[in-house]
Amino acid sequence: MSARERELVARRRAAILTELGLRGSVRVQEIADRFGVSLVTARRDVAALAGQGRLRRVHGGGVLIPTEADDGNRLGVVGLVVPSGYGYFQEILAGARQGARESGVRLVLATSYYDESEETRIVERLRRARVDALLIVTARPTDTRLPAWFDSMDKPVVLVERQCDTQAIDYVRSDHEAGVGVALDHLAQQGHERVALAVRATTPTSARLLDGFESALGARPGLRAAIPPVRFVAEENDLSQRNSALESLLDECSATGTTAVLVHSDDDAVALLGLALERGLRVPEDLSIVAYDDVLAALGSVPLTAVAPPKYDVGRLAVSVAAHRMMTGKRTATQRVRLVPRLVPRRSTVPPATARSATGPPDDRS
Repeated sequence: MSARERELVARRRAAILTELGLRGSVRVQEIADRFGVSLVTARRDVAALAGQGRLRRVHGGGVLIPTEADDGNRLGVVGLVVPSGYGYFQEILAGARQGARESGVRLVLATSYYDESEETRIVERLRRARVDALLIVTARPTDTRLPAWFDSMDKPVVLVERQCDTQAIDYVRSDHEAGVGVALDHLAQQGHERVALAVRATTPTSARLLDGFESALGARPGLRAAIPPVRFVAEENDLSQRNSALESLLDECSATGTTAVLVHSDDDAVALLGLALERGLRVPEDLSIVAYDDVLAALGSVPLTAVAPPKYDVGRLAVSVAAHRMMTGKRTATQRVRLVPRLVPRRSTVPPATARSATGPPDDRS
């Protein structure tokens, strides 16, 4: 089976699980008709999902497996649309599940795989189905305009890790701009004066980090950036462009006396760490590195100090906002919630050499 075929199978089975969550059962004939596959293929999908413990096979299809969380006494159903169920979004999903238990609602998950057309199909399907509200981590990378289907929504919508200030739409997101300030405060307290920022240009978070970097520097006179922020592209199967940009960043750090770098995302921060060590640089003695996301940062050969967006709390609070909107409709004020990330100190940041020589070697790295 080719990679494309595996992707189609994964998407079809994710859609089957969404229908299962909404309706409590699925039929083989309906799967075949809807997705244009044979009955044999539809039965194979049901068997595979049953083997994963996602449903229980019955004659002609499958049914939802009852759990303690789905005790039938739910106050409503909230659909959650995410680009992916892995990495950054795993903690959001964990928080959303907790929020659903606390709010007494049932959560139904659907994955868009960063595909806007798939997202549109999912949202339309959920809109027609028995969901009472939608949480959407939209696949659209821009935050300034919303997909066309927002105009026709007749159910409460809460944006998650996105925002819209041009319409009265609730949102809950990490305050990534403030997260940059958290990192720079840590570096300033250690005595760093010249800092840099490197971001993966293709992520929605990067725009917020760039804005936050500029404003944070303006509010902290003791810090300056001798290097313009680095925006790099990391293709899935070709990281040469990313590595070239990071190599150039290391050159410029050396040339300008920059002693600390904030890098988004974690895997790119780990890549910078590896390139620095290959050059014979000592991390953190010669260069301090702070990762942004804290999904993989602790796994670096030097565990990386990181800024951790409050992903769990974002998911938990978003469900609470959706449940509240389900009960009150449009009678209450729009909720626009930003949660401030926290710093997780590890072994990749210490005071720069100039500060160490003035105060003596630190007893512990922070």
